This record gives sequence, C-alpha cells and structure tokens, in this order.
Amino acid sequence: MPLPPMPAQPAAGLRFGWATDPGLVRPSNEDALLIVHTVYQGSRELLPLGLFLVADGMGGHRGGEQASDLAVREIARYLTTHLLVPHLAHRGPDHPIKELLEEALQAANAQILQAVPGGGTTVVGALVIGESVHLIHVGDSRAYLVWPDRLEQLTEDHSLVQRMIALKGLSEEEAAEVPRNVLYQALGHPSRLNPGYRRVSLPRDAWLMLCTDGLWGEVSEDRILQVVWGSASPQEACHRLVQEAKDAGGHDNISVILVGR
Repeated sequence: MPLPPMPAQPAAGLRFGWATDPGLVRPSNEDALLIVHTVYQGSRELLPLGLFLVADGMGGHRGGEQASDLAVREIARYLTTHLLVPHLAHRGPDHPIKELLEEALQAANAQILQAVPGGGTTVVGALVIGESVHLIHVGDSRAYLVWPDRLEQLTEDHSLVQRMIALKGLSEEEAAEVPRNVLYQALGHPSRLNPGYRRVSLPRDAWLMLCTDGLWGEVSEDRILQVVWGSASPQEACHRLVQEAKDAGGHDNISVILVGR
C-alpha cells in the first residue's frame, strides 16, 4: 500500500507513527486510535507531551465502532481538561497522574454504558511526558517496549486465558485450548472497573508499541522486531506491521502505534 508522507516532527518532540486497518475478514473496522502531541519551544522549558490511545471495540458492528470511538474521545477530553491545560499553564495536573488516568477511563466507561448499551471496548493508553510513560489499560490490547533484541510486554491481558495461566499455571499447550478473546474486564461492562496501571521509562534505544490483538495475535515477536528495526521511520514500520498481520490472515481489525524519543 502507498505510504502517506511522514509528518515533520521537531527534534524536541516525540517520534511516532500509526496505522489501522479492518483486516481481511471483518466487514468494518471497530478499532479506534487517537494521538495528541504537544511540542513547545520558548523561554520556559516544557517537556514534550504525548497521549496515545488504542481501542478495540466489541458488541457487533455498530456497538463496537461506537464504543471504541467514544472511549478514545472521552479519555482524551478528560485528560485535556485536567492534565494538558494545566501542563500548558506551567502548573501541575489537577490530581496525581495515575488517579487522572483511572478517572478518565471511568468517565469513558460511564459514557459507553449510557450511550452504547451492549457495546464495549478494550483500551490501552500511554501518557508520555519527557522520558516517563504512564500506561493504563483494560482488556487485551497491549503495550510493549520494542528493544533491538526482544519485545518486553508491559501490560497483562484481562482475559480468561491469562487469569487461568496466573491462577492455575497452565502450560502453553493447555492455554492454547482456552478461547483467547474471552475478557473479564473492558469498558462498557457493568462490573467494577479496575484498570491496569504502570509507569516506565522510554529509553532512546527502544520503541513503545501499543496494539490490538489483531496485530499481536497474528505476527510473531521475531517478525515484529525485524519490521520495527528494519524500517526507515515509525510510520513506515506501522504500515508494514499491518501488512504483516494481513499476510498472516488478517482475521481481526489491526491497529498499532509506535512512539520513540
């Protein structure tokens, strides 16, 4: 597929790319992604800030699309009000960042329960401030650090198979018999929301990758490494990763974001 032109990104900012595709089996794309990136140059230092969100909708064509779209927009709206605006005013956020991220997901969850009954979505988000990365997620959309020699998974799936592995110590062979897509937590579920949170550093010799299971479920870790480190830009890498997932069958919608410093 033809690649869009790479946007100019100042050296002081973050480097990133993104891609999303319905795949080869699903009739529509129920994934959604959203990126907010600020770069400031002036008389006072202001760290580059980026908000990166990927969501994988569930609940049928219309319900899944609406839920994922509403999730990323409501999370971004909440964090813009309570974090980005204070950041631009050279003051701290309204609350601790972990608390803000959890509140943003709770706000999105309430919106989905009201506006999209029967719909739901996973979400994985990264708030990057300088070299600090604050991760928040529910469901099985994942965050990784892509090192030159390995992938480091940063999130733990909120799935039945992952819980059975943790509680019962299932082998890989036993885990393969359990349906992978059965989730015990996602936005739009009436049960109590308990998002996963983690803070990590983003080194200059690694990429942060956010993706849906349409990517990590189709493309091997070795192949992801080869594509990411063999591409001229994060945008090229994202488009190539989507194509790899389609070449492997494209059984689900595919979305990916890469972020570097």
